[in-house]
Amino acid sequence: MKKEYGKEKGSVTIFVSLVMLLVASLLFTMLESARVPGLKTKADMNAMLSAESVFAEYQPELWERYDLLYLDLGYGEQRIDLTRLKERILILNQENLNPKGSGLPGIRADMYRMNVTQCVVEEYELATDDGGAAFFSQAVESMKNEITYQAAQKIYEKISNTKEVEETADNPEGKMEEAEVMIRTERERKAEENRQRMEQGEEVQPLEEVENPVEIVKEQKTSGILTQVVENPGQLSVKAINLSDSVENRQKQCGNSSGYYAKGFYERIVYQKYLQKYFGCYTAPGQDGVLDYELEYLLAGKASDQENLESAVYRILAVRMAANLLSLFGDAVKMNEALTVATALVGFTENPAIIELAKSGILVAWAYAESIVDIRTLLGGGKLPLIKTSEDWETSLDHISEAFGGNIRAREREDGFSYQDYLQKMLYFQNQEQLNYRAMNVMEKNIRIWSGNPNICMDSMTQKMKLTVSYEASPLFFRLVTIGDVSDEAYQFTQEKEISYLNSR
Repeated sequence: MKKEYGKEKGSVTIFVSLVMLLVASLLFTMLESARVPGLKTKADMNAMLSAESVFAEYQPELWERYDLLYLDLGYGEQRIDLTRLKERILILNQENLNPKGSGLPGIRADMYRMNVTQCVVEEYELATDDGGAAFFSQAVESMKNEITYQAAQKIYEKISNTKEVEETADNPEGKMEEAEVMIRTERERKAEENRQRMEQGEEVQPLEEVENPVEIVKEQKTSGILTQVVENPGQLSVKAINLSDSVENRQKQCGNSSGYYAKGFYERIVYQKYLQKYFGCYTAPGQDGVLDYELEYLLAGKASDQENLESAVYRILAVRMAANLLSLFGDAVKMNEALTVATALVGFTENPAIIELAKSGILVAWAYAESIVDIRTLLGGGKLPLIKTSEDWETSLDHISEAFGGNIRAREREDGFSYQDYLQKMLYFQNQEQLNYRAMNVMEKNIRIWSGNPNICMDSMTQKMKLTVSYEASPLFFRLVTIGDVSDEAYQFTQEKEISYLNSR
């Protein structure tokens, strides 16, 4: 019988079947072994991607207004909600693992199918932790490219000079008060003595009528300082805030992670520049915030703009008085003028110690009057030398009352110190924790207005966290060909990730 061409019967022996099964098992085992590292890589990439996606939901007003990146762990509420954060991470993970619309229509060929099973937030750092160290560090990072180390050194030297000048003054206002009491007491005693002698028919030398600079300054100090130095007191800001719930005063939420951040002179100078850039003051007021004089609030911490401005002015007054006293001590002509007035006031005592005390009080009063006209110049946007020369001096001792009337100002010098320079000096020596909290309080209250959300809190803001994400994947190729007892248990992958906005700047 002839065989029909192309229709031969075939068969596969048991041996060949077993060999093919072994080869297939080896092949699929190799494929599964190659698949496992791919699953680990996918889990690793997805964990980082989900963390970055969550951090991409930063608080917008902080970024747009203050150049700071923070994630609001409260999600618009006052208290931190880690459950919501974890849910958000799980959702993002699952969406990344199983994207909609992937592949060709009707075809699903994903060899790395897996699911996310758990997310644990291990650590997180809040802006207010460790006295606001995290906030300080990011503020510094945002400004470092704008200030070189050499420029910061020059600013630091300038600040140090003002501090040294201020420390030279040994309670000048106390000396002025002591001199005022002594001059008044001695002149009253002499007047009484003259009266008694005149009643006895004796001839007496009447007390010389002399304008007492110390008494004039004392009387002027009873009036508000702002009315003396501000050109239009009626135009001062009347804004005020409630301090009962301020970042500085309230019980703050705490993170469970902290980092090391440099706080040397360079970082602190850069930080001062950050504050000057993003916070208003009297000479450059804020526009749409809760306060206009924000830098002054950082110094004084009082509720209203006017209270904070007044406090800042008094502190600058103390620096200017110390500097002006040094200028007087170095001017022999002015020292002799002060001695002449002191002698006219209490020279009748013929006591050198009393005359010297009167002279010291007169010098302090003169320095105070000069400082008043100095501050007018500073508040007007001008600059002044730290130590004046005789050519820079504005007031005269025999017409000292004129310093408090009108709008007499000191002469400006382009190479001098501005109002903001003095604020910077004082902010540099401010308690760092207090300064950080007050800055965040201004930010918090402003952001509540700008965002329309009254629940936003700076102690809910994080810039760094560490999280652990767990994944699960089932074997794929082992299921296609099985020889013997092969486990069908799912693979477990755990990825630990740290993410920080500081690393992205």
